Amino acid sequence: MLARWAGLDATTTEAFLRLMELGEAAGDWGTVAENAERFLAVNPLVPAPHRYLARASEELGRRDAARRAYEKVLQLDPPDPAEVHFRVARLLAAGGDTVPARRQVLQALEEAPRYRDALRLLLQLQDTLAPATDSSAVP
Repeated sequence: MLARWAGLDATTTEAFLRLMELGEAAGDWGTVAENAERFLAVNPLVPAPHRYLARASEELGRRDAARRAYEKVLQLDPPDPAEVHFRVARLLAAGGDTVPARRQVLQALEEAPRYRDALRLLLQLQDTLAPATDSSAVP
């Protein structure tokens, strides 16, 4: 019934939000992404649909879309910026962009210095950068 209502009225953000919640609970990430995009078409200044879109894009393997959505969440002043910076760093690291990933993980640690997952990711990124920048090894 809720999906039908959302299909009839393109401005019913309450229905879109509830459908995102239900889709997340069910693990239906396609539905979450679809309703997040519909919500954002009506009002792009609300952080919740950006978060839902980022999470759904992550689960669907759309790294670039997830990264862009998380960056928009950061612009909207999230309550937990450390988590958002960490997620952006993970997405960048998975794509092989170690330098920007390192910058994002450092921003996460700036917000939350004891963030263990961010510390682990920073160490992993350091390990990948170390062989490339180690000039003390002479052949």
